[in-house]
Amino acid sequence: MRRAKNATAHMTTTTDPPPAGARIDALLLAGGRSRRFGRDKRHALLGGRTLADIAMCKLRAVVDGDLWVAGAGTFNVAGRAFLVDDLVHGRGPMSGIAGGLLRVRFGVLVLPCDVPLVTADTLSALVRMARRSGQVVALRSGRGWEPLVGFYPRAALPQLAAALRDGQRAPHRLLDRLGALALPVGRARETWNVNRIEDLKAAAEVAGRA
Repeated sequence: MRRAKNATAHMTTTTDPPPAGARIDALLLAGGRSRRFGRDKRHALLGGRTLADIAMCKLRAVVDGDLWVAGAGTFNVAGRAFLVDDLVHGRGPMSGIAGGLLRVRFGVLVLPCDVPLVTADTLSALVRMARRSGQVVALRSGRGWEPLVGFYPRAALPQLAAALRDGQRAPHRLLDRLGALALPVGRARETWNVNRIEDLKAAAEVAGRA
């Protein structure tokens, strides 16, 4: 994995659909501390593959741009990927999203490594909505917004950066202000988070029945 240089690509403020040929990049969120899990869950195995590898393969299958990884510490990624720094250290996943947006031209499809049951069909639907609208698009379940599974355009960077400066860390509180479009989740299990060992076992049972 290579660490991205401090790129200074032109910042756009429009949410128009992308021009023909514009690429959508992918951003893997892999910087959690895994306190409740008890160890680095990026390396936890599900069906013989690590959670990080599962997420990366799904992202690579649905985007045509680069793969970026936001996450601190030693983390080996197979294949071509770029490591990006959080925009503001220690401010959670929203800072990782902002750091990724700083490196891209149009936008990023975001996925955390601990949501292993989201399907490629769902991710592809997010990409299609992003290409048509150019707006923020996120999953919406019975619990509300699922802001860490979605698309963020480069145009959202100023709002995310301002929120981080104001001490805000929860991206779901910004989605309405960003004019986000919702993609309803067909099956609740797609947004299950693997936060504990028990969650991983439950995900393995579901995956084994699929």
